[in-house]
Amino acid sequence: MIGSDIYEKLIKGYTEKQWGRSATDLPPFIIKRLPVRLTFDNNYFNDRYQGIPIGGYNVIIENMMKDVEVELGLDFFANRQELEASAEKVVFTGMIDQYFDYKHGELEYRSLRFEHKVLHEENYQGNAVVNYTEREIPYTLRKSLQTASTLPYLQPQSSALSNLQLAS
Repeated sequence: MIGSDIYEKLIKGYTEKQWGRSATDLPPFIIKRLPVRLTFDNNYFNDRYQGIPIGGYNVIIENMMKDVEVELGLDFFANRQELEASAEKVVFTGMIDQYFDYKHGELEYRSLRFEHKVLHEENYQGNAVVNYTEREIPYTLRKSLQTASTLPYLQPQSSALSNLQLAS
């Protein structure tokens, strides 16, 4: 698929940051899922048509949630019977293995910590997304958004953090 030079420079460090373990300890399908592109097309997908909804994704979510009651910060398991009886459908966004009482054991989780920096400089990095493949750099990618460059740095983390810490 790729040579060892490309693997060492572009894939190994990034993959180890993303998964929190040595690349040699990961199943081969993890590496095989990475697309190899021989083009200067910097679009995220290979789809013929790509775009962002008019008004952005927030407008879509706001419209979908217009008449939906949302409660945050609840201990679902302490209130499970009451919550499940309170609505026709309840959307649980926690750990799926916990939801099923660890019937098939505990799953490994990885998450992301978002750190945002605003630079009052247009097009700071020249591309919408820049991936950082070096193991020594703690984040995996940085996005640049329109006029002032708001740069979210995505740092993979283990699941040892609580949901409250992840939300900050």
